[in-house]
Amino acid sequence: MYETLLETAKGVLENNWNGTFTKPAPSLYPHQWNWDAGFIAIGNAHYNMDRAEADLRHLFSAQWATGLLPQIVFGDDPNARYFPGPDFWQADRSPNAPKSPRTSGITMPPVHGFVLWRIYEIAQDKQRAKAFLKEMYPKVMSLHRYLYQYRDPHEEGLVYIRHPWEGGTDNSPIWDSALKRMDMSQLEIPPYERKDLQNPKAAKHRPTQEDYDRYVYLVDLFRRNDYDDAAIYGQCPFLIQDPLFNGVLAWSNECLIQIGGLLGEDVTEIVQWDELTRYSMNEKLWDEERGIYNAYDLRTDELIPVHTSSGLMPLCGDVPTQEQAEKMLLTLESELFGGKRDDIYLCPTYSLLAEDVDFKKYWRGPVWINMNWLLYHGLQRYDMEDMAARVRQHSLELLEKHGIYEYFDPRKGEAEEVACGTNTFSWSAALCVDFLL
Repeated sequence: MYETLLETAKGVLENNWNGTFTKPAPSLYPHQWNWDAGFIAIGNAHYNMDRAEADLRHLFSAQWATGLLPQIVFGDDPNARYFPGPDFWQADRSPNAPKSPRTSGITMPPVHGFVLWRIYEIAQDKQRAKAFLKEMYPKVMSLHRYLYQYRDPHEEGLVYIRHPWEGGTDNSPIWDSALKRMDMSQLEIPPYERKDLQNPKAAKHRPTQEDYDRYVYLVDLFRRNDYDDAAIYGQCPFLIQDPLFNGVLAWSNECLIQIGGLLGEDVTEIVQWDELTRYSMNEKLWDEERGIYNAYDLRTDELIPVHTSSGLMPLCGDVPTQEQAEKMLLTLESELFGGKRDDIYLCPTYSLLAEDVDFKKYWRGPVWINMNWLLYHGLQRYDMEDMAARVRQHSLELLEKHGIYEYFDPRKGEAEEVACGTNTFSWSAALCVDFLL
């Protein structure tokens, strides 16, 4: 039924391979991004295991001595136009950064544990796949150890992010209160030129200039502190425990326990991380009344009660009880996310009822295929097969009708332009392949 779509998706991955790694998109994202590389490896594993392994090897070749896995690994294409580039990040100010390749100085959601397990599940040659697990396992362990050692100040099993880009959901409404609290009149913002506005179609869907000023200010703060985690923790105005980031971490912990067991490793440390993260997410981030997980602002010591799809993502990490998951399903089915409506594609990233919802503005309303993929796996874990099938079906329908785009307007029939952002987007292609195969 979807033969043409499958071939199109494979073609996107083929065309975005540059000989060293798979770019997220041909021009808008010319380097290697962290969680993109994980999702892309899953798609490639179905028909090109060499490339799946190469992408992850390249990503982890840039791991810092602390274990931090950078958000961007910069390629050496002289024509690549992207801001902020390596000269702006100045990651080499940290003694922990690799000399080569050059990187950014922040991380992204730690998908790599469950990515490795998914690749192992897909692999026909289990012996080869197990050898790859053995190679990558200590590297992913080092990443998780970094997160618990440097990003969990209260030792409660909840990791904080220090930049919206670390959450992977750049302009999510979750970050609004923390960003607006930053006094623009007091911020010293270094001069910069955005490169993400070249495509007029994509430009109107991107984060605002005010957003970018705050993003750039945070990067400047990090480099002024030579990327020292303790110094940044003391000064950074943006410290947030995100349910998406921690839900993904829980799933990857679980998969590291499985991988460690397969390899005969002692998994005691991971079991402790796993139990503490799940416990604290339910104690601190769960919102019983609203049937969703909230983010927590460590600077103001309060929850951020915003209805975004990030609050549903702990499902993928098997964090909620069955009873909590049933409440989350009701939230998904409600008018907030339109789960039962025939005129809405699942799953919008922001509440349909929010006054400031914007169906084309990046993470402020559109549907993203990676979030749908995470949600699909989460729903399946709780035997919510009908809704899981609906999420998968909507994802494939969007990709087939409108192209392998970055994200989509969730309004069926109402939107003139459903496809948003950049075309031939790698993780949409990769997860399309995984949905189909």
